[in-house]
Amino acid sequence: MLPLYFLKTIKQNIAAFSVIIFFVLIGLAFSLGFDKNDLQLRVNILFHPIGNLIFGLITRLAEGWFTFPLLLFLFIKNWRNGFYVGLSYGVSSLVVQILKQVVFTGYEFNRPLGTPVLLKNPDYQWLSEELPKYNSFPSGHTTTAFCIFLSLALITPNKKWGVVYMFIAALVGFSRTYLSCHFIKDITAGAFLGAISSAALYFALKKPLKLN
Repeated sequence: MLPLYFLKTIKQNIAAFSVIIFFVLIGLAFSLGFDKNDLQLRVNILFHPIGNLIFGLITRLAEGWFTFPLLLFLFIKNWRNGFYVGLSYGVSSLVVQILKQVVFTGYEFNRPLGTPVLLKNPDYQWLSEELPKYNSFPSGHTTTAFCIFLSLALITPNKKWGVVYMFIAALVGFSRTYLSCHFIKDITAGAFLGAISSAALYFALKKPLKLN
């Protein structure tokens, strides 16, 4: 039988978890139903200068300039919450790098810029020629976004913020595909990995650290 606090946490954060489930299921459905290059071409149709600016900024919410100050703030405000979010971030990042550098290293796991099908398409619009080409699966930015923002949702007393946090995470994930840094399957896996890491560590540390 599941512990009472586990069920209570799920109920309290059902809106945040619903966003995650929806994002992962949609991504999984598209990944299984379509060729990854065809999907990428469909997303590329949305290419627009305004979108380039918006998603170029949103994607950076999963980078160190934002995450490190956030972790420092959390440690100062409440070291227990800060430790939990920092540990979740560290564990998920480590797992991502192991998967990228050791497990999924073949040509089939190249990024869009490393895929000849897209490179040879004269209609494909690239934001930059400096984009990474390899180590696409899973998306590190998406993993970080879902890990960090789900962690925030879990420790924030006002659960209405959970939907906002996860919506931001979803935008970060989509930005990686929009910017031609990752395929849909990469951000789907990243979202799942980030959310699982955050949730698992929360339930493991909730009582020892007396988390919210």
